[in-house]
This record gives sequence, structure tokens and C-alpha cells, in this order.
Amino acid sequence: MRIAFVTDSYRPTVDGVVTIIDTIKASLERLGHKVFIVAPDPGEGKRIEGVRYFPAVDFKSYEGYYVPILPSDKLSVLREIDPDIVHGYGIALMPLKGFIASRALKVPFVLTMTTMVADTIGYYSPLKALPEIQEKAAWVYMRWLMNSCDGLVVHTRCVMDELGSHGVKPKDGRIIPAGIDTDRFRPTEGPFDIRDTYGIRGKKVLMHVGRISYEKHVDDIVRAMAMLDGDTVLVVVGDGPAKQSVVNAAEECGVTHRVIFTGFIERSLLPEIYASADVCVSCSRFETQGLSIMEAMACGKPVVCPDARAFSEIITDGKDGFLFDGGVEALATRISDALNDDGTVARAGMATAASYSEESCAKMLLNLYEDLIDRRDAEAKKRR
Repeated sequence: MRIAFVTDSYRPTVDGVVTIIDTIKASLERLGHKVFIVAPDPGEGKRIEGVRYFPAVDFKSYEGYYVPILPSDKLSVLREIDPDIVHGYGIALMPLKGFIASRALKVPFVLTMTTMVADTIGYYSPLKALPEIQEKAAWVYMRWLMNSCDGLVVHTRCVMDELGSHGVKPKDGRIIPAGIDTDRFRPTEGPFDIRDTYGIRGKKVLMHVGRISYEKHVDDIVRAMAMLDGDTVLVVVGDGPAKQSVVNAAEECGVTHRVIFTGFIERSLLPEIYASADVCVSCSRFETQGLSIMEAMACGKPVVCPDARAFSEIITDGKDGFLFDGGVEALATRISDALNDDGTVARAGMATAASYSEESCAKMLLNLYEDLIDRRDAEAKKRR
């Protein structure tokens, strides 16, 4: 099968969507299929061999992202690929272009809804209209696109339910988790040890892995850490537009010396990075699955997350992770609980993560593709 992934973000951008695409691409190709990436053009010196590009400009409101130019007629890119399926990742302009191309090519279009865009409008929208007006407009567009595609994929039941509450009624909606590479993400030790690199051996290490964006509220982890023992440190792995707000929170709480920023780290090193943590933490109520938290679970680390959206569905509080509902004090309490875990919760978390293996998730996606192609062929036969 020839599959075209048309995505809003791809390398050199670093985010969860890019990770999901790379993981699923590798899984599908191991199963004997050919996957092509179509992405916004990041410019000279940043392009990747084999990736097809649409003309794009820098997204001024969010450094590191690129927006395709409208209008731009690049149907030739998809026509050259000659796909059996066009699969959009994201919800902005690239999936829209993929949808239009799929109709011209008469092939099914699948959309994976990875990000609740309406939640981020207040942070990143370049428009001057009131956020509530922009949010309503965003839902009009998202509802139309998700109801128009042949197949809609979300990673968790709670997200599908939330979309339904906004009037999304997909023709074929499937809950297909983003797979975890459990061969790579497992308890391990390696030469790269954050404790030695940053001189924090003997400390209690909290860790946040991922893009530092406003909706992830990394600054709340800093404030919670300030309520914990002085031998607790926070390692923030990643970078992003909200880094300064986290720095400011550390200064306000007087814990600057206990907060370490590593910047982006090569994905190949992440299992070793997770190995350096005692507890991995997320404060994001934005996640549709929470990939970095699941990777940490697969690596045998206890995790602390909000009792919201995907985390509420994936994690059973006190069994395979720790959930908090409330503010910074509640977060600090759950971090203390996780630091005192005797390994029981961490081991259960590993078992939960193992159930999301990348191969099983790729096969679920293939089943959707095959069903949509069969349906298209059956409908074409009826018309003849």
C-alpha cells in the first residue's frame, strides 16, 4: 500500500506529532508498506531527503513551525506519489490541502486529530479577534473537516467523546493509540546520565520531557517543587516559547538553582534520559494521549499527571500512575507520593505502556485503510 502522510509539522520541528509520524511510518514500512511524508517547507538547509514539501513561511506566532502558502497548487506532489490513502496529521492547512488532493485523486482521506487547536488559540493566534470568537470559528472549520473525511482517528475515547460534544459525527471514527516503541523505551542505563552531567547525583530528580509551550504549564511544576524538600530538582528536557515563563517562576520561587534546562536532546538518547529521573511529571490538560508520559512509564518511571483528558483514561490513579485534581498544592502532594513509590506503581505503569505497542497500533491503522478502500471500491462498483 502507498500511503501519503500530509502533516502540519515535521522535522526540524520537534513535537509529539512528529514523533508519532516517525514511529507509525517505521511500523508501517516494517509491515511492507510505503509511506511518504508531505510537509510545509522549512527552507534551505533544513529539508530532509525524501520528504515532499509545499511552499511555506515561518509561523511568526510560534517559532519552529511553518505555514504553507495559500494558494499553492501542489496537487502534482500527491499525484506523483500515487497514494492509495492520504492521511492528514493535524487540523490546519496541510491536512486541508491533503483532503482537497484526495478528492481530486479519488482516494480515501483519513485525518488524525492530534491537537485540540481551539485550546491554543489564545496563546498563538496571530489574529486580533477575541479568543472566544476565534474558538467558535475554529470549531466550525474543524467540525466540517472531521465530518467530511472518510476516516477520523483519535488516540483516546475521551477525545472522541469531546469532539462529539462539539457536533463531530465522523463517517468512520476509530480510537487508535499512538504506538510506543517498547523495544527502545524500557528500563535501561547508558553513558549519558543527567545526574553526572549536571552534578545532581544524590538528588531527587523530577523530569518534564517535551516542548515548553504555554498550554503545558511547566511553570506549575516549578511552583510545586518549591514546596518539596530542598534536595528535589527539576530537569526540563526540551525547549519552546514558554521557557522564559518557567525561568521567571523559578526566580519568583527562589529555586533557580534547582531547575535545569537541557534544551532539545536527540530522541535516541531519551531512554537514558528517562533513566536519570525519579519521577516524570506533566501539568498539561491539553494532551490527546501524552506520548512522553507513556514513554516514561515504559521506561519504568512513576508518573504524575492531571486528572484530565487522555491521562484520566490511560492512567488509573495509584495503580499505574498518580493523578492530581486541583492546583499546585495537589500536584506537590502527588509528586511526594510518586517519590515514595516502592516500585509497585512503576511496574504497573510499564505493563500499561506495553499494551500500546507500535506494531499493534499500526495494524489497527491498516485495518482502517483497508476498510475505507474496500468501501470506496464497493461504492464505485454500485455506480457502474
